[in-house]
Amino acid sequence: MKVATTIVFAALIAVGCSKSEPRANHGGSEVEIGGADYAFQVPASLPAGRTAFRFNNKGKVRHELNIALLKPGVQVERVLETRRAGKPVQALIEGPVGVLFADAGERSSGTISTDLVAGREYAVICIFRDSAGAKAHFDMGMYSVIQVGTALAKTVPAPPPTDTIIGTDYAFQYRRTLAPGRHSFVFRNDGKMTHQVTIAQLAEGVTLEKVLAVEKAGGNVDSLFDGDFGLLQVRGGGTPLGALDVDMKPGRVYVIACFVKDDPKSPEHVALGMYGEIRVSGGRQQSGRRSPDKPPPAGSG
Repeated sequence: MKVATTIVFAALIAVGCSKSEPRANHGGSEVEIGGADYAFQVPASLPAGRTAFRFNNKGKVRHELNIALLKPGVQVERVLETRRAGKPVQALIEGPVGVLFADAGERSSGTISTDLVAGREYAVICIFRDSAGAKAHFDMGMYSVIQVGTALAKTVPAPPPTDTIIGTDYAFQYRRTLAPGRHSFVFRNDGKMTHQVTIAQLAEGVTLEKVLAVEKAGGNVDSLFDGDFGLLQVRGGGTPLGALDVDMKPGRVYVIACFVKDDPKSPEHVALGMYGEIRVSGGRQQSGRRSPDKPPPAGSG
């Protein structure tokens, strides 16, 4: 699954720089951040307030947009130096916002929305590598910073209602069925370990059981998905600063999973049962197995 390639270090996070201007959206402003081989094209500054980020990969290789709020006085270069030294960066980051993915020449399917804090700095970073032995993209210059100014003097609509996904050690609690349309997913980690939630759309006719069977056999599952939207990750007891916004299509099925490892020798959490599926009502794939207004019991299955 493509979403697995982001995995463990999604808690390192950052932000970029160029000529992208904010435009009004459903809950504030939407900013498109461009990615090239190997640099970000993002505004040097943005106004405070509700902002949704979309990622446009103009390069020839797959990239990610990884966003975090830096602690006051911390520079993104210090975060990268700490990362290169193999040391934890949590003390340098106020909190993770979220991660978006895009294949070469494509835009991210979803957006990450957050309330930008006035007077603060956000970092953007791409931690992907083109191969196992290649440099990380941030070591090739794919990182930057956005400075946040004062709030715009205008009234904006409230953000859409949120759908909360709760992570525990090691399962998800969430609504199994949702109505079509735009959903803003918030992740809350009630466990003691670091967890993430990734969201990806299954190809039509593909089941979660088929994906699991192919993965267990060591096969490539990329063709079984129509797209991955991004991820939210946070340490135990926390909630990321951003929400993952997805336009969910009628009758389609979306997979959620956690690919974090507790340590290098531990299995990914998905292997411990931390996965599930969300069905969207309407269309040919509707199962009607659960009403969207009734939250499920704890667990992932």
